[in-house]
Amino acid sequence: MRARQAAIHSEDHPASYYAASINRPLELPRLEGEQTVDVCIVGGGFTGLNTAIELAERGLSVVLLEARRIGWGASGRNGGQLIRGVGHDVEQFAPVIGEDGVDALKRMGFEAVEIVRQRIERYGIDCDLTWGYCDLATKPRHLDNFEEEYADLQRLGYPHPLRQIAKADLHEVIGSERYLGGLLDPGSGHLHPLNLALGEAAAAQTLGVRLYEHSAAERIDYGAEIRVRTATGTVRARQLVLACNAYLGQLHPQLAGKVLPAGSYIIATEPLPETLCRELLPLNSAVCDQRVALDYFRRQTAGCCSVAPATTRDATPATSPPTCDRRCSRCSRNWRASASTISGAG
Repeated sequence: MRARQAAIHSEDHPASYYAASINRPLELPRLEGEQTVDVCIVGGGFTGLNTAIELAERGLSVVLLEARRIGWGASGRNGGQLIRGVGHDVEQFAPVIGEDGVDALKRMGFEAVEIVRQRIERYGIDCDLTWGYCDLATKPRHLDNFEEEYADLQRLGYPHPLRQIAKADLHEVIGSERYLGGLLDPGSGHLHPLNLALGEAAAAQTLGVRLYEHSAAERIDYGAEIRVRTATGTVRARQLVLACNAYLGQLHPQLAGKVLPAGSYIIATEPLPETLCRELLPLNSAVCDQRVALDYFRRQTAGCCSVAPATTRDATPATSPPTCDRRCSRCSRNWRASASTISGAG
């Protein structure tokens, strides 16, 4: 029944493992008529949903417009890794924001993970949250970078016990001989991103946020009062948040011209036997190497229905174990797409 419901309610999401394993299907209406609120948010991904929650928790009235389905874009189709940080080489911004500003950015990078953890706990969001992440080195200079990052995070007061892993001990983390070492972080982890987005949408609803799907913003009239117009309705608001990211299109050409879409790709294997899962990733951690064209992979869930979204060449597809229930929504035999489907993750 769960798999059948997921197929019905997720038909507008691109075919993927995530869309086939939705655990909290939402049916949201199309905007009809006119709404008046404090804030209108355009975009139903992580940016829009969490902005809506933050504003509603502070007592503001909010309407959120999504052109397709909640989590339709990269928010519901990514690698599912919840990792500290806001990117590499933030020191380059020191001439603009100063050393204190750089440190603030770095702290935001790990405080953001804590915000996600708190939100999942507060609103009881079922999204397979699993703690544990390891950076993997393929070159000696990566190990040097790990030492520098370890020291820097200690200086910044990172609250989780990082561990530098020597090559001889890497078997504790991953069943592969191709890496030189790692940096293990129990304060980062992995989850089901589409179920997180849907859980956040449900949380926003409990706070009074009005969410609408299939309600693309077609025109924005700016003035003392902002009016966001869709094909079938209008939102009048004092403030506007554009949370479309790579999907701005012509809604705001000046802003869209400053956004560069980036692509990444994941493969979900057939469910692997539990013994093989433990051999490949003994700690059930998410892992990632340090190359520009990087590999990142993880187990989707624990137990016989484990699935690894992966770009790694080490993950070998296997057939479903005989102990797996054919009705299980997490097993690829119930997917609308084949097990070899590649989904984009921005």
